[in-house]
Amino acid sequence: MLERNILSKRGDVSRNLFSAATASLLAGSVAGAVGVGVAFPLDTLKTKSQVMGRLSSDLSMPALIHKIWEMEGVIGFFGGVKAMMVGQAVIKALAFSTNTFALNQINSFPYVLEHSELFPTAVILVLAAAISGFVTSFVVAPVERVKVMMQAQGNGPDSYQNEIECINAVLKTEGISGLMGRGLSETIAREVPSYCIYFVVYGLLIDTPAFQMMGGLAPLVGGALSGMACWIPVYPIDVVKTLVQNTDGSEEDSTVGTLNVAMKLYEEGGVGAFFDGLTPKMLRAAVNHAVTFW
Repeated sequence: MLERNILSKRGDVSRNLFSAATASLLAGSVAGAVGVGVAFPLDTLKTKSQVMGRLSSDLSMPALIHKIWEMEGVIGFFGGVKAMMVGQAVIKALAFSTNTFALNQINSFPYVLEHSELFPTAVILVLAAAISGFVTSFVVAPVERVKVMMQAQGNGPDSYQNEIECINAVLKTEGISGLMGRGLSETIAREVPSYCIYFVVYGLLIDTPAFQMMGGLAPLVGGALSGMACWIPVYPIDVVKTLVQNTDGSEEDSTVGTLNVAMKLYEEGGVGAFFDGLTPKMLRAAVNHAVTFW
């Protein structure tokens, strides 16, 4: 319901700027936290598959589930869930409110109003989504750094007991710049195109006659489809980002970089290595984004 405003008339979109942004902020915050909580075990499967892809010959989903259950129990599927739920509440709130704010600003810009033929709905959707993706990346990077480290660890004696302990370990070795900056460029490279696909696909789908006939189910189905669509093109970037961020920044890991990780991935697993964990990620995206929009 919230994102149907994306496709409203430009004159209507420019009204009530701050109330629309506030509504998006609140709705996005709640939806983001709930969506992550519901789909988090699938996200854990995705992360562990990416990290362990080069270490095991059998990483089918049933085998991975069995391995996590056997070694870590139920808690193994929820490592980092607290930080991620709080983080996603902020991320989704920022994403939706930034997207709404950008749409209003673009639609009220004099040049756009005077040359509306140059700015069809799809172009405006892409511009607003790109802005949203760029802005949220600065929150996504540190939140996912902690999430990845918590998910990827086992249950050994050196495991982090909670997110605070994990954050302190990073701050001790890399400082605040490491916490905020490691994986940031990969995050921006993933988030900007992903958000463009995310909002555009949803916006275009929800305005079709078929989806309008679905009534209350339209946001659920549209969210699931747009969520899956936005991940497929950028998934290789996510794999590299996960491996770049899966370190506390200790000396032996300090040389880990995007190019080195990508080259090593290709050498050890070919193109297929860039798609480890894709199946659980698609399932997670469908569940998470369906809940978010619904």
